[in-house]
Amino acid sequence: MLSSEIATLECVHHPNILRLFEVVETLGRVYLVTEWIRGGELYNHITQGGPLREIHAAPLLKQLLLAVKHMHSLGYVHRDIKAENVLLLSEDRLKLADFGFSTQLINGANQKLDTFCGSPPYAAPELFSDDHYIGAPVDVWALGILLYFMVVGNMPFRAPTIPGLKAAILKGDYLLPGQLSLPCIRLIQRILIHIPAQRPTIDDMLKSQFVTCPKLSAELMQWEINQHRKPVKRSIFWVRSKSHRLRKSASLRDRYAEVVKKPAISMNTRQQDEMFVQNFLQPIEMGHELLAPASSQLKEPQATEQAKRPARRYMFCGSLKKKVTPMETEPEKQLANGGQCGSAKINPWNVEVADDCPLFKNYDAETGSCVMLPTSTEDLSQLGALEFEARQILAELGLTSEMLINARQSGPRSDIIGAYRIVVNRLQKQSWLARKHVEMALHSEPKAEKRIERSCCIL
Repeated sequence: MLSSEIATLECVHHPNILRLFEVVETLGRVYLVTEWIRGGELYNHITQGGPLREIHAAPLLKQLLLAVKHMHSLGYVHRDIKAENVLLLSEDRLKLADFGFSTQLINGANQKLDTFCGSPPYAAPELFSDDHYIGAPVDVWALGILLYFMVVGNMPFRAPTIPGLKAAILKGDYLLPGQLSLPCIRLIQRILIHIPAQRPTIDDMLKSQFVTCPKLSAELMQWEINQHRKPVKRSIFWVRSKSHRLRKSASLRDRYAEVVKKPAISMNTRQQDEMFVQNFLQPIEMGHELLAPASSQLKEPQATEQAKRPARRYMFCGSLKKKVTPMETEPEKQLANGGQCGSAKINPWNVEVADDCPLFKNYDAETGSCVMLPTSTEDLSQLGALEFEARQILAELGLTSEMLINARQSGPRSDIIGAYRIVVNRLQKQSWLARKHVEMALHSEPKAEKRIERSCCIL
């Protein structure tokens, strides 16, 4: 297992996969020196803080999908995907770790495997029922279980013993909470299918609306809340209480569960005929014919009544203040004049900064072979910017280019290669942090002044 983990980490290097620096072998132990992940395990983050919001879980799932897709493209399968093996760099970045059960598919993607491995709660049905299985659908099933755990906070199949858990997985009955949005429910239903050939591929999951449109789930929840909310009757007696403020500060999922009150959905992994009907996999849009008529029926009568109704003036009214938008800063004016819509909010994590920005060096985008092993040449003019600076730093420490080239054959078992990889990783991290600081500085918005709300009654 340890040899397979080292061999896999030597071949797969991806921004969302744990990076191996060095392997130190002694008489009784083998030490793997990897990068430090400060956020800990995703499992502890969820068990201590509760399930993730869907708008937060979608980008994390996308990073996992990209990491698994990279492994599958190189002919490797993980076979132990679970929340304990997902490490958090920050709230919006993660890395996949623990490749002890991984294996290389020498005979192609359809190679039959016969080793039962991984965690039983994340195990696919074919691991319990069949003598042979294909590796990629097993990873897809584990990703579906992990998505369920991320947004719900517990496992879909539970039992106090391993035989009971096996019977529950083979039976296939599980519940989907009603407070989940429709794109999330669709993706979980589509993944947890008993027949491996009918499960989606990684590319299909990346194209799902839950991943491509993370804000759609929140928009659908807010739309249903507005549909079930009772109209407020206004009068000259106006009271604002503390309970209203508490209700307003509650999360969208809590308000959705309180207002809509949808029951849990009973599902079965064997009965998936309704998954393949004509309208099920069609994309959901806010302007869809199912949503647009209802919203238009609500908006049109109100608009006509307001147009016909004369303006009413009340004797008791509060002071009216003109709403003035904050002044645009100079970088925002330049971006708005450059073609971006001035009314749209700028997301600082999606703005592209020029690669030749003099404030930092763009090393975070380099993912070539030089990331894991130095190039076999002593001519520094043929090297990229990342490897060139790494070799300069190592030369100051006494490690010459000749020593690096001679240590290539030993791979991670060489302390020289380990030092080289650590320097490269540090440079890439500094580049990424500098890039994000520049983006945030360019698009930092002035903070609005806090408005003190007080309970009052006007009579």
